[in-house]
Amino acid sequence: MDPEDLQEIIQVPDPLRQNYKHVKALETLLDVIPGAIHSVVVFAGNSTFKTPMPANVTKEGGYIRYIKSFTTPVLTEDEVEIVIGRIQSGRLAPTRDTHRQHVEQLKACSNPDAERPCPKCGSKMVKRTSKRGPNAGSQFWGCSLFPKCRGTLAAN
Repeated sequence: MDPEDLQEIIQVPDPLRQNYKHVKALETLLDVIPGAIHSVVVFAGNSTFKTPMPANVTKEGGYIRYIKSFTTPVLTEDEVEIVIGRIQSGRLAPTRDTHRQHVEQLKACSNPDAERPCPKCGSKMVKRTSKRGPNAGSQFWGCSLFPKCRGTLAAN
């Protein structure tokens, strides 16, 4: 079986999108300014890419060069201590249960029909079909509280 066919069957989450979400979650959790967290995605083995890799995407040892390219401090030493405290206080215990919950969340994210919360209000999202405009006929997720809440997500 061709590896590309296998990836479509398995539906591997996009590591760049997943990393972006992690960065945004950390910015919120740690209450730091956008851009304070520099992300790097490292692929191991013989990974291949169909497009040129962004600067923050590398293979194995390339991450050292990327990290060393940043020379301007973003946080003061006091701010670093605060961030470390927030990380330690918000960290989940690395147990079998927390691992299982994480795996279930990843499965739900890759399931196009899985229930998801509204990004604006947290209510249940429902799958809808666009009736007019340039996207007529295409599906999307819309907040169940519409028209009070107009939160939407693209359907995978």
